[in-house]
Amino acid sequence: MFIKRTNLQNYVEYYLLKVSIFMVYLLGRSFANFLGEILIFVFYYFIPIRKKQVLENIALSFPEKTKKQINRIAKNTYRTFMKVFIDMFFISKMPDSKIEKMLIYDEEMIGKTLAKGKGLVLLSAHFGNWELSALAFAKRYTVATIVSKQSNAFIDKMLNGFRNRKGFNIIDFNRDDKISFRHIVKALRKNQVFAILGDQDAGHEGIFLPFFGRLVSTPRGPAFFALRAGSPIFTAFGVRQEDGSMKMKIEELAMPNTGDDEKDIEIINSIYNKRLEEVIRENPDQWFWFHRRWNTRPKK
Repeated sequence: MFIKRTNLQNYVEYYLLKVSIFMVYLLGRSFANFLGEILIFVFYYFIPIRKKQVLENIALSFPEKTKKQINRIAKNTYRTFMKVFIDMFFISKMPDSKIEKMLIYDEEMIGKTLAKGKGLVLLSAHFGNWELSALAFAKRYTVATIVSKQSNAFIDKMLNGFRNRKGFNIIDFNRDDKISFRHIVKALRKNQVFAILGDQDAGHEGIFLPFFGRLVSTPRGPAFFALRAGSPIFTAFGVRQEDGSMKMKIEELAMPNTGDDEKDIEIINSIYNKRLEEVIRENPDQWFWFHRRWNTRPKK
């Protein structure tokens, strides 16, 4: 049953977050990492938020792995995203020049692509530290993106304010609103980079394609925008390094031209799913296994 949020609840959450950010930054990264390890232990063993979902996702994706190996990946997944969470506290205080240096990628390839003046769709995922990857990318290029709306309006405003200050062009997206689609296509035609994460369940409006041996509902949007604007599309997955920096694997995706938009969208998304699966297999604890990625099933 849906429970309506109250302003009091929103205010309490918002100010608790503000105080937490202040305290973590005041006490320093070493203490934050120490506290993070304690929280990982608590969340994994005593307050197992989404633990069942994580273990199920990993087990079904890696049927060849033992229970011990699956549990190790799951626990390391909690550790990875605790580090990402802690990183974001400190990144908010970093100078832009330092943020930019924390992302390693093929700058020449991106530069040559944008020199053609057709924009660029950067199709990524909830992998590594996707927020840092996007922030660092936005230091050099104009990056347009759409973000998930937070249930707490105050936190949503705070996060989007931070993103705007760091160089993002945040597009308020509604899939049923033609104006939203126009804004995205317009950004691409202005030679901006449109960065989007394509690895969440898209419901029955998505296209069902293989991913780890099972069909998943994959968003049509990124491929549709690239086709509509005539923009190139790259897959981009940033692998988190030990020092917290990101090494981004960027590959161009050859645009199909079958004459059938639906077929072209299917081809693009099939390649995306395949590349994402490959990078997850290489670094299984860096993907956000907490998602209910296989939740929507094809209609019979």
